[in-house]
Amino acid sequence: MTTYELLLFLHISCVIAWLGAGTAMAVVSLKVPMPELGKLLGPRVFGPASLGALAFGLALVFNGNWTFSPLWVQLGLGAFALTTVLNVAVRLPLTRSTAPNRERKLRMLSLFELTVLYLTVADMVAKPTGDDVATLVVGGVILALVGLGGTARARTGRTRG
Repeated sequence: MTTYELLLFLHISCVIAWLGAGTAMAVVSLKVPMPELGKLLGPRVFGPASLGALAFGLALVFNGNWTFSPLWVQLGLGAFALTTVLNVAVRLPLTRSTAPNRERKLRMLSLFELTVLYLTVADMVAKPTGDDVATLVVGGVILALVGLGGTARARTGRTRG
């Protein structure tokens, strides 16, 4: 196994842990309070997996024949930045608050973040360029629909199920 293959394996393993924990959290949150799940999974799974995905992804760029110029690399880094900002600026204050509909807001935030993560996996597989307009538009529409729908549900207090 080459160094590049090892880094790729570690990067994908971290992404799987991050995405798997997010998917499990979305399902389990239907029965368990979101702040409790966040306290359990955040420092043990989400933080280490997301940082591992970033670190090994950066190592892949430096070790392989990649640069930071391809759009798909920039989208991946942007997704990491977005989830970091969401967690620091939105999730953390919300888990510490007694805001109305806090549980609903946390569930909608989790759904949005999970959508970002799945779209990022699609981005890493498809490796779109600026010429792949249809792919980029579809991803943007999916993200916008989930974001707008979640925002509306969090504000009105309505959720499915």
